[in-house]
Amino acid sequence: MSNGLNMADYLDLFLQETEEQLSILESEIGKLESEPTETRIDAIFRAAHTVKGSSKAMGFSGYAELVHEFENVLYLVRDGSMTVDSEIGELLVRTVDSMVSGKEHIASSGEDYLPEMDLIASLKMLSSGKPSAAPATSKPTQSVVWPAEVIDALHLLPNLDNVYHVKVTLDQTCVMKYVRIFMVMNALNGLGEMLASNPSQDKLEAEQFDFDADFLVALDAKEDEMLESLKAIGEVSGIVATKYEAANEASSATKVEAAVEVVKAEGVPTAEKAKRETNQTIRVDVSLLDDLMNLVGELVIDRTRLSQIGANIAAKSSDFENTDALAETVGHIARVTGELQEQIMRARMLPIDTVFQRFPRMVRDLARKLNKQVALNIEGGETEVDRSVIEGISDPLIHMLRNSLDHGLEDGADRVKAGKPEGGTITLSAQHRDNAIVIELSDDGRGIDPSKLRDKAVEKGIMTKEAADRLTDRDAQMLIFHNGFSTAKEVTDVSGRGVGMDIVRSNIQAMGGLIDLESTPGQGTKFILKLPLTVAIMGGLLARVGTVDYVMPIGSVVETLSLDSVKVQKVGKRSVMLLRGQTVPLMKVVEVFKVRESFVKESAEDYVVVVGSGDQKVGLVVDRLLGEQEVVIKSISKYCGELRGLSGATILGNGKVALIVDVNSLLEVTRGVDHGY
Repeated sequence: MSNGLNMADYLDLFLQETEEQLSILESEIGKLESEPTETRIDAIFRAAHTVKGSSKAMGFSGYAELVHEFENVLYLVRDGSMTVDSEIGELLVRTVDSMVSGKEHIASSGEDYLPEMDLIASLKMLSSGKPSAAPATSKPTQSVVWPAEVIDALHLLPNLDNVYHVKVTLDQTCVMKYVRIFMVMNALNGLGEMLASNPSQDKLEAEQFDFDADFLVALDAKEDEMLESLKAIGEVSGIVATKYEAANEASSATKVEAAVEVVKAEGVPTAEKAKRETNQTIRVDVSLLDDLMNLVGELVIDRTRLSQIGANIAAKSSDFENTDALAETVGHIARVTGELQEQIMRARMLPIDTVFQRFPRMVRDLARKLNKQVALNIEGGETEVDRSVIEGISDPLIHMLRNSLDHGLEDGADRVKAGKPEGGTITLSAQHRDNAIVIELSDDGRGIDPSKLRDKAVEKGIMTKEAADRLTDRDAQMLIFHNGFSTAKEVTDVSGRGVGMDIVRSNIQAMGGLIDLESTPGQGTKFILKLPLTVAIMGGLLARVGTVDYVMPIGSVVETLSLDSVKVQKVGKRSVMLLRGQTVPLMKVVEVFKVRESFVKESAEDYVVVVGSGDQKVGLVVDRLLGEQEVVIKSISKYCGELRGLSGATILGNGKVALIVDVNSLLEVTRGVDHGY
């Protein structure tokens, strides 16, 4: 660590930036073997180059060496000297794994990471054919074609005797190319006036060049003085200067004024340089965003309450001037609070690809382990969602992908016998729909056999044979979400322990989401996850039973009906209604939550709120509908433990507490697999 800097102060920034680049590497490196596109290779190369540069700057030389050797192999891939086969691909994947381990080591210890010597040796052996940097020639190439406006500007100069074409070549190991080129340009401007560069300055700043650049400069100093000044700059391996030759270049300007205007527009010799617009960003600790979201949640509660108080005052007061002013102020506060809420939510948004990009590598490794050919298609990775949802959705998707690979997709031979391609396909997609995010995971595998699940449910004692026989195929398939349920014949390190899909259901429910499935035996299975954009604030439908208020997540509400408009029937001991040809179970909220008699003296039971997803629906019988309202979700588990059927509570505008209904739990009751009420 030199220059008196305490690099420990920059460790967090280094780790954050490295984490971002490693995410790109993990996402793209697994696809390099099957899809070695130029865009993918460039993305991998840029990410590795960034990690190498920042690790060198931090003084982590061992870690930088690992990335440097990885980068050397990428040189050969990028220039077409090497094709990534399975063996090379495996080595590159192993190297990325080592980079990830190295980053974790640095994060935990703050010290440099020493990679495995055999890995370094393998990379060096692979890149041994890498061509070295070409030696400097006596003259820079004359193939550089300067833009017409540059030529026009040159013809405005009184003479060209002091104009030089300077070619600067950087060392192949240079990690911060633009920093060195910037030093070169500063030196040239100090010795005269830099007229033009190739590539352009924009491309130089973006490091969109290899390791050399050409400059036109009008020198005020001697050529030897310029050469000595440039040689003093570190990591410059070659400098060649020659007087500018204009024999074969003619001016395209017809008027001096026009040439000058073009020159000014393009930024070649002018008295002043145009100011560049930059996109300014700042890193913010996520805990600060969490705190801001909590404060906004409190504002939302007070906004609603203030609106209701204002309405009550207006109804009782005859002072119309002040009540109108109060209503206007309340409305303005509501708008500002709404905009503040939206901006904070936007600040917390991340693309779902933050999660998705981890999966190609995982699928690749598991497919090899299971000896299956699998293609993973990812769609909608740019869909944005709150970071709290990002954090909660990762584990469920991992379980679902592992199950699709192990259980869903058949072996190659079985697929061929069934008339399918030998390789299976898994598709993972995301999109915004109805103020929620919908994630779908589908495969073209064997599907879910409902008869096998019925038999397994009876075998495990989950239900009697008679109850299992009464289940529809769809209800039987939904048994896979039951606690401890698995149809695997043997336990492996991939799946079969009977915990995966239960964890999926629990995590999705904890985020206020719904999970559904569609499956056709022999054709495949699709899982549908519907999640709120944020787990902190949600839209809800308020309903009242006696004197108790309940909130149904608006994303789960299908429709509302007057109880008088539906025909209630009995199927066994269960009340049902017929809704457009579909039999929907009815549940009285007063009975489901065992509401005390003192709270239900005025119970009227006038409405039905149909909640659910897809074909899974249940009708909740309530007394009154109070309308839609945004509510802030508050946990109640630390005060009264886990309450079946309730996912939390909220404070309404009138100060009352309303309970938030867990729709998933109620759907389980209707399937006859959960009798915990």
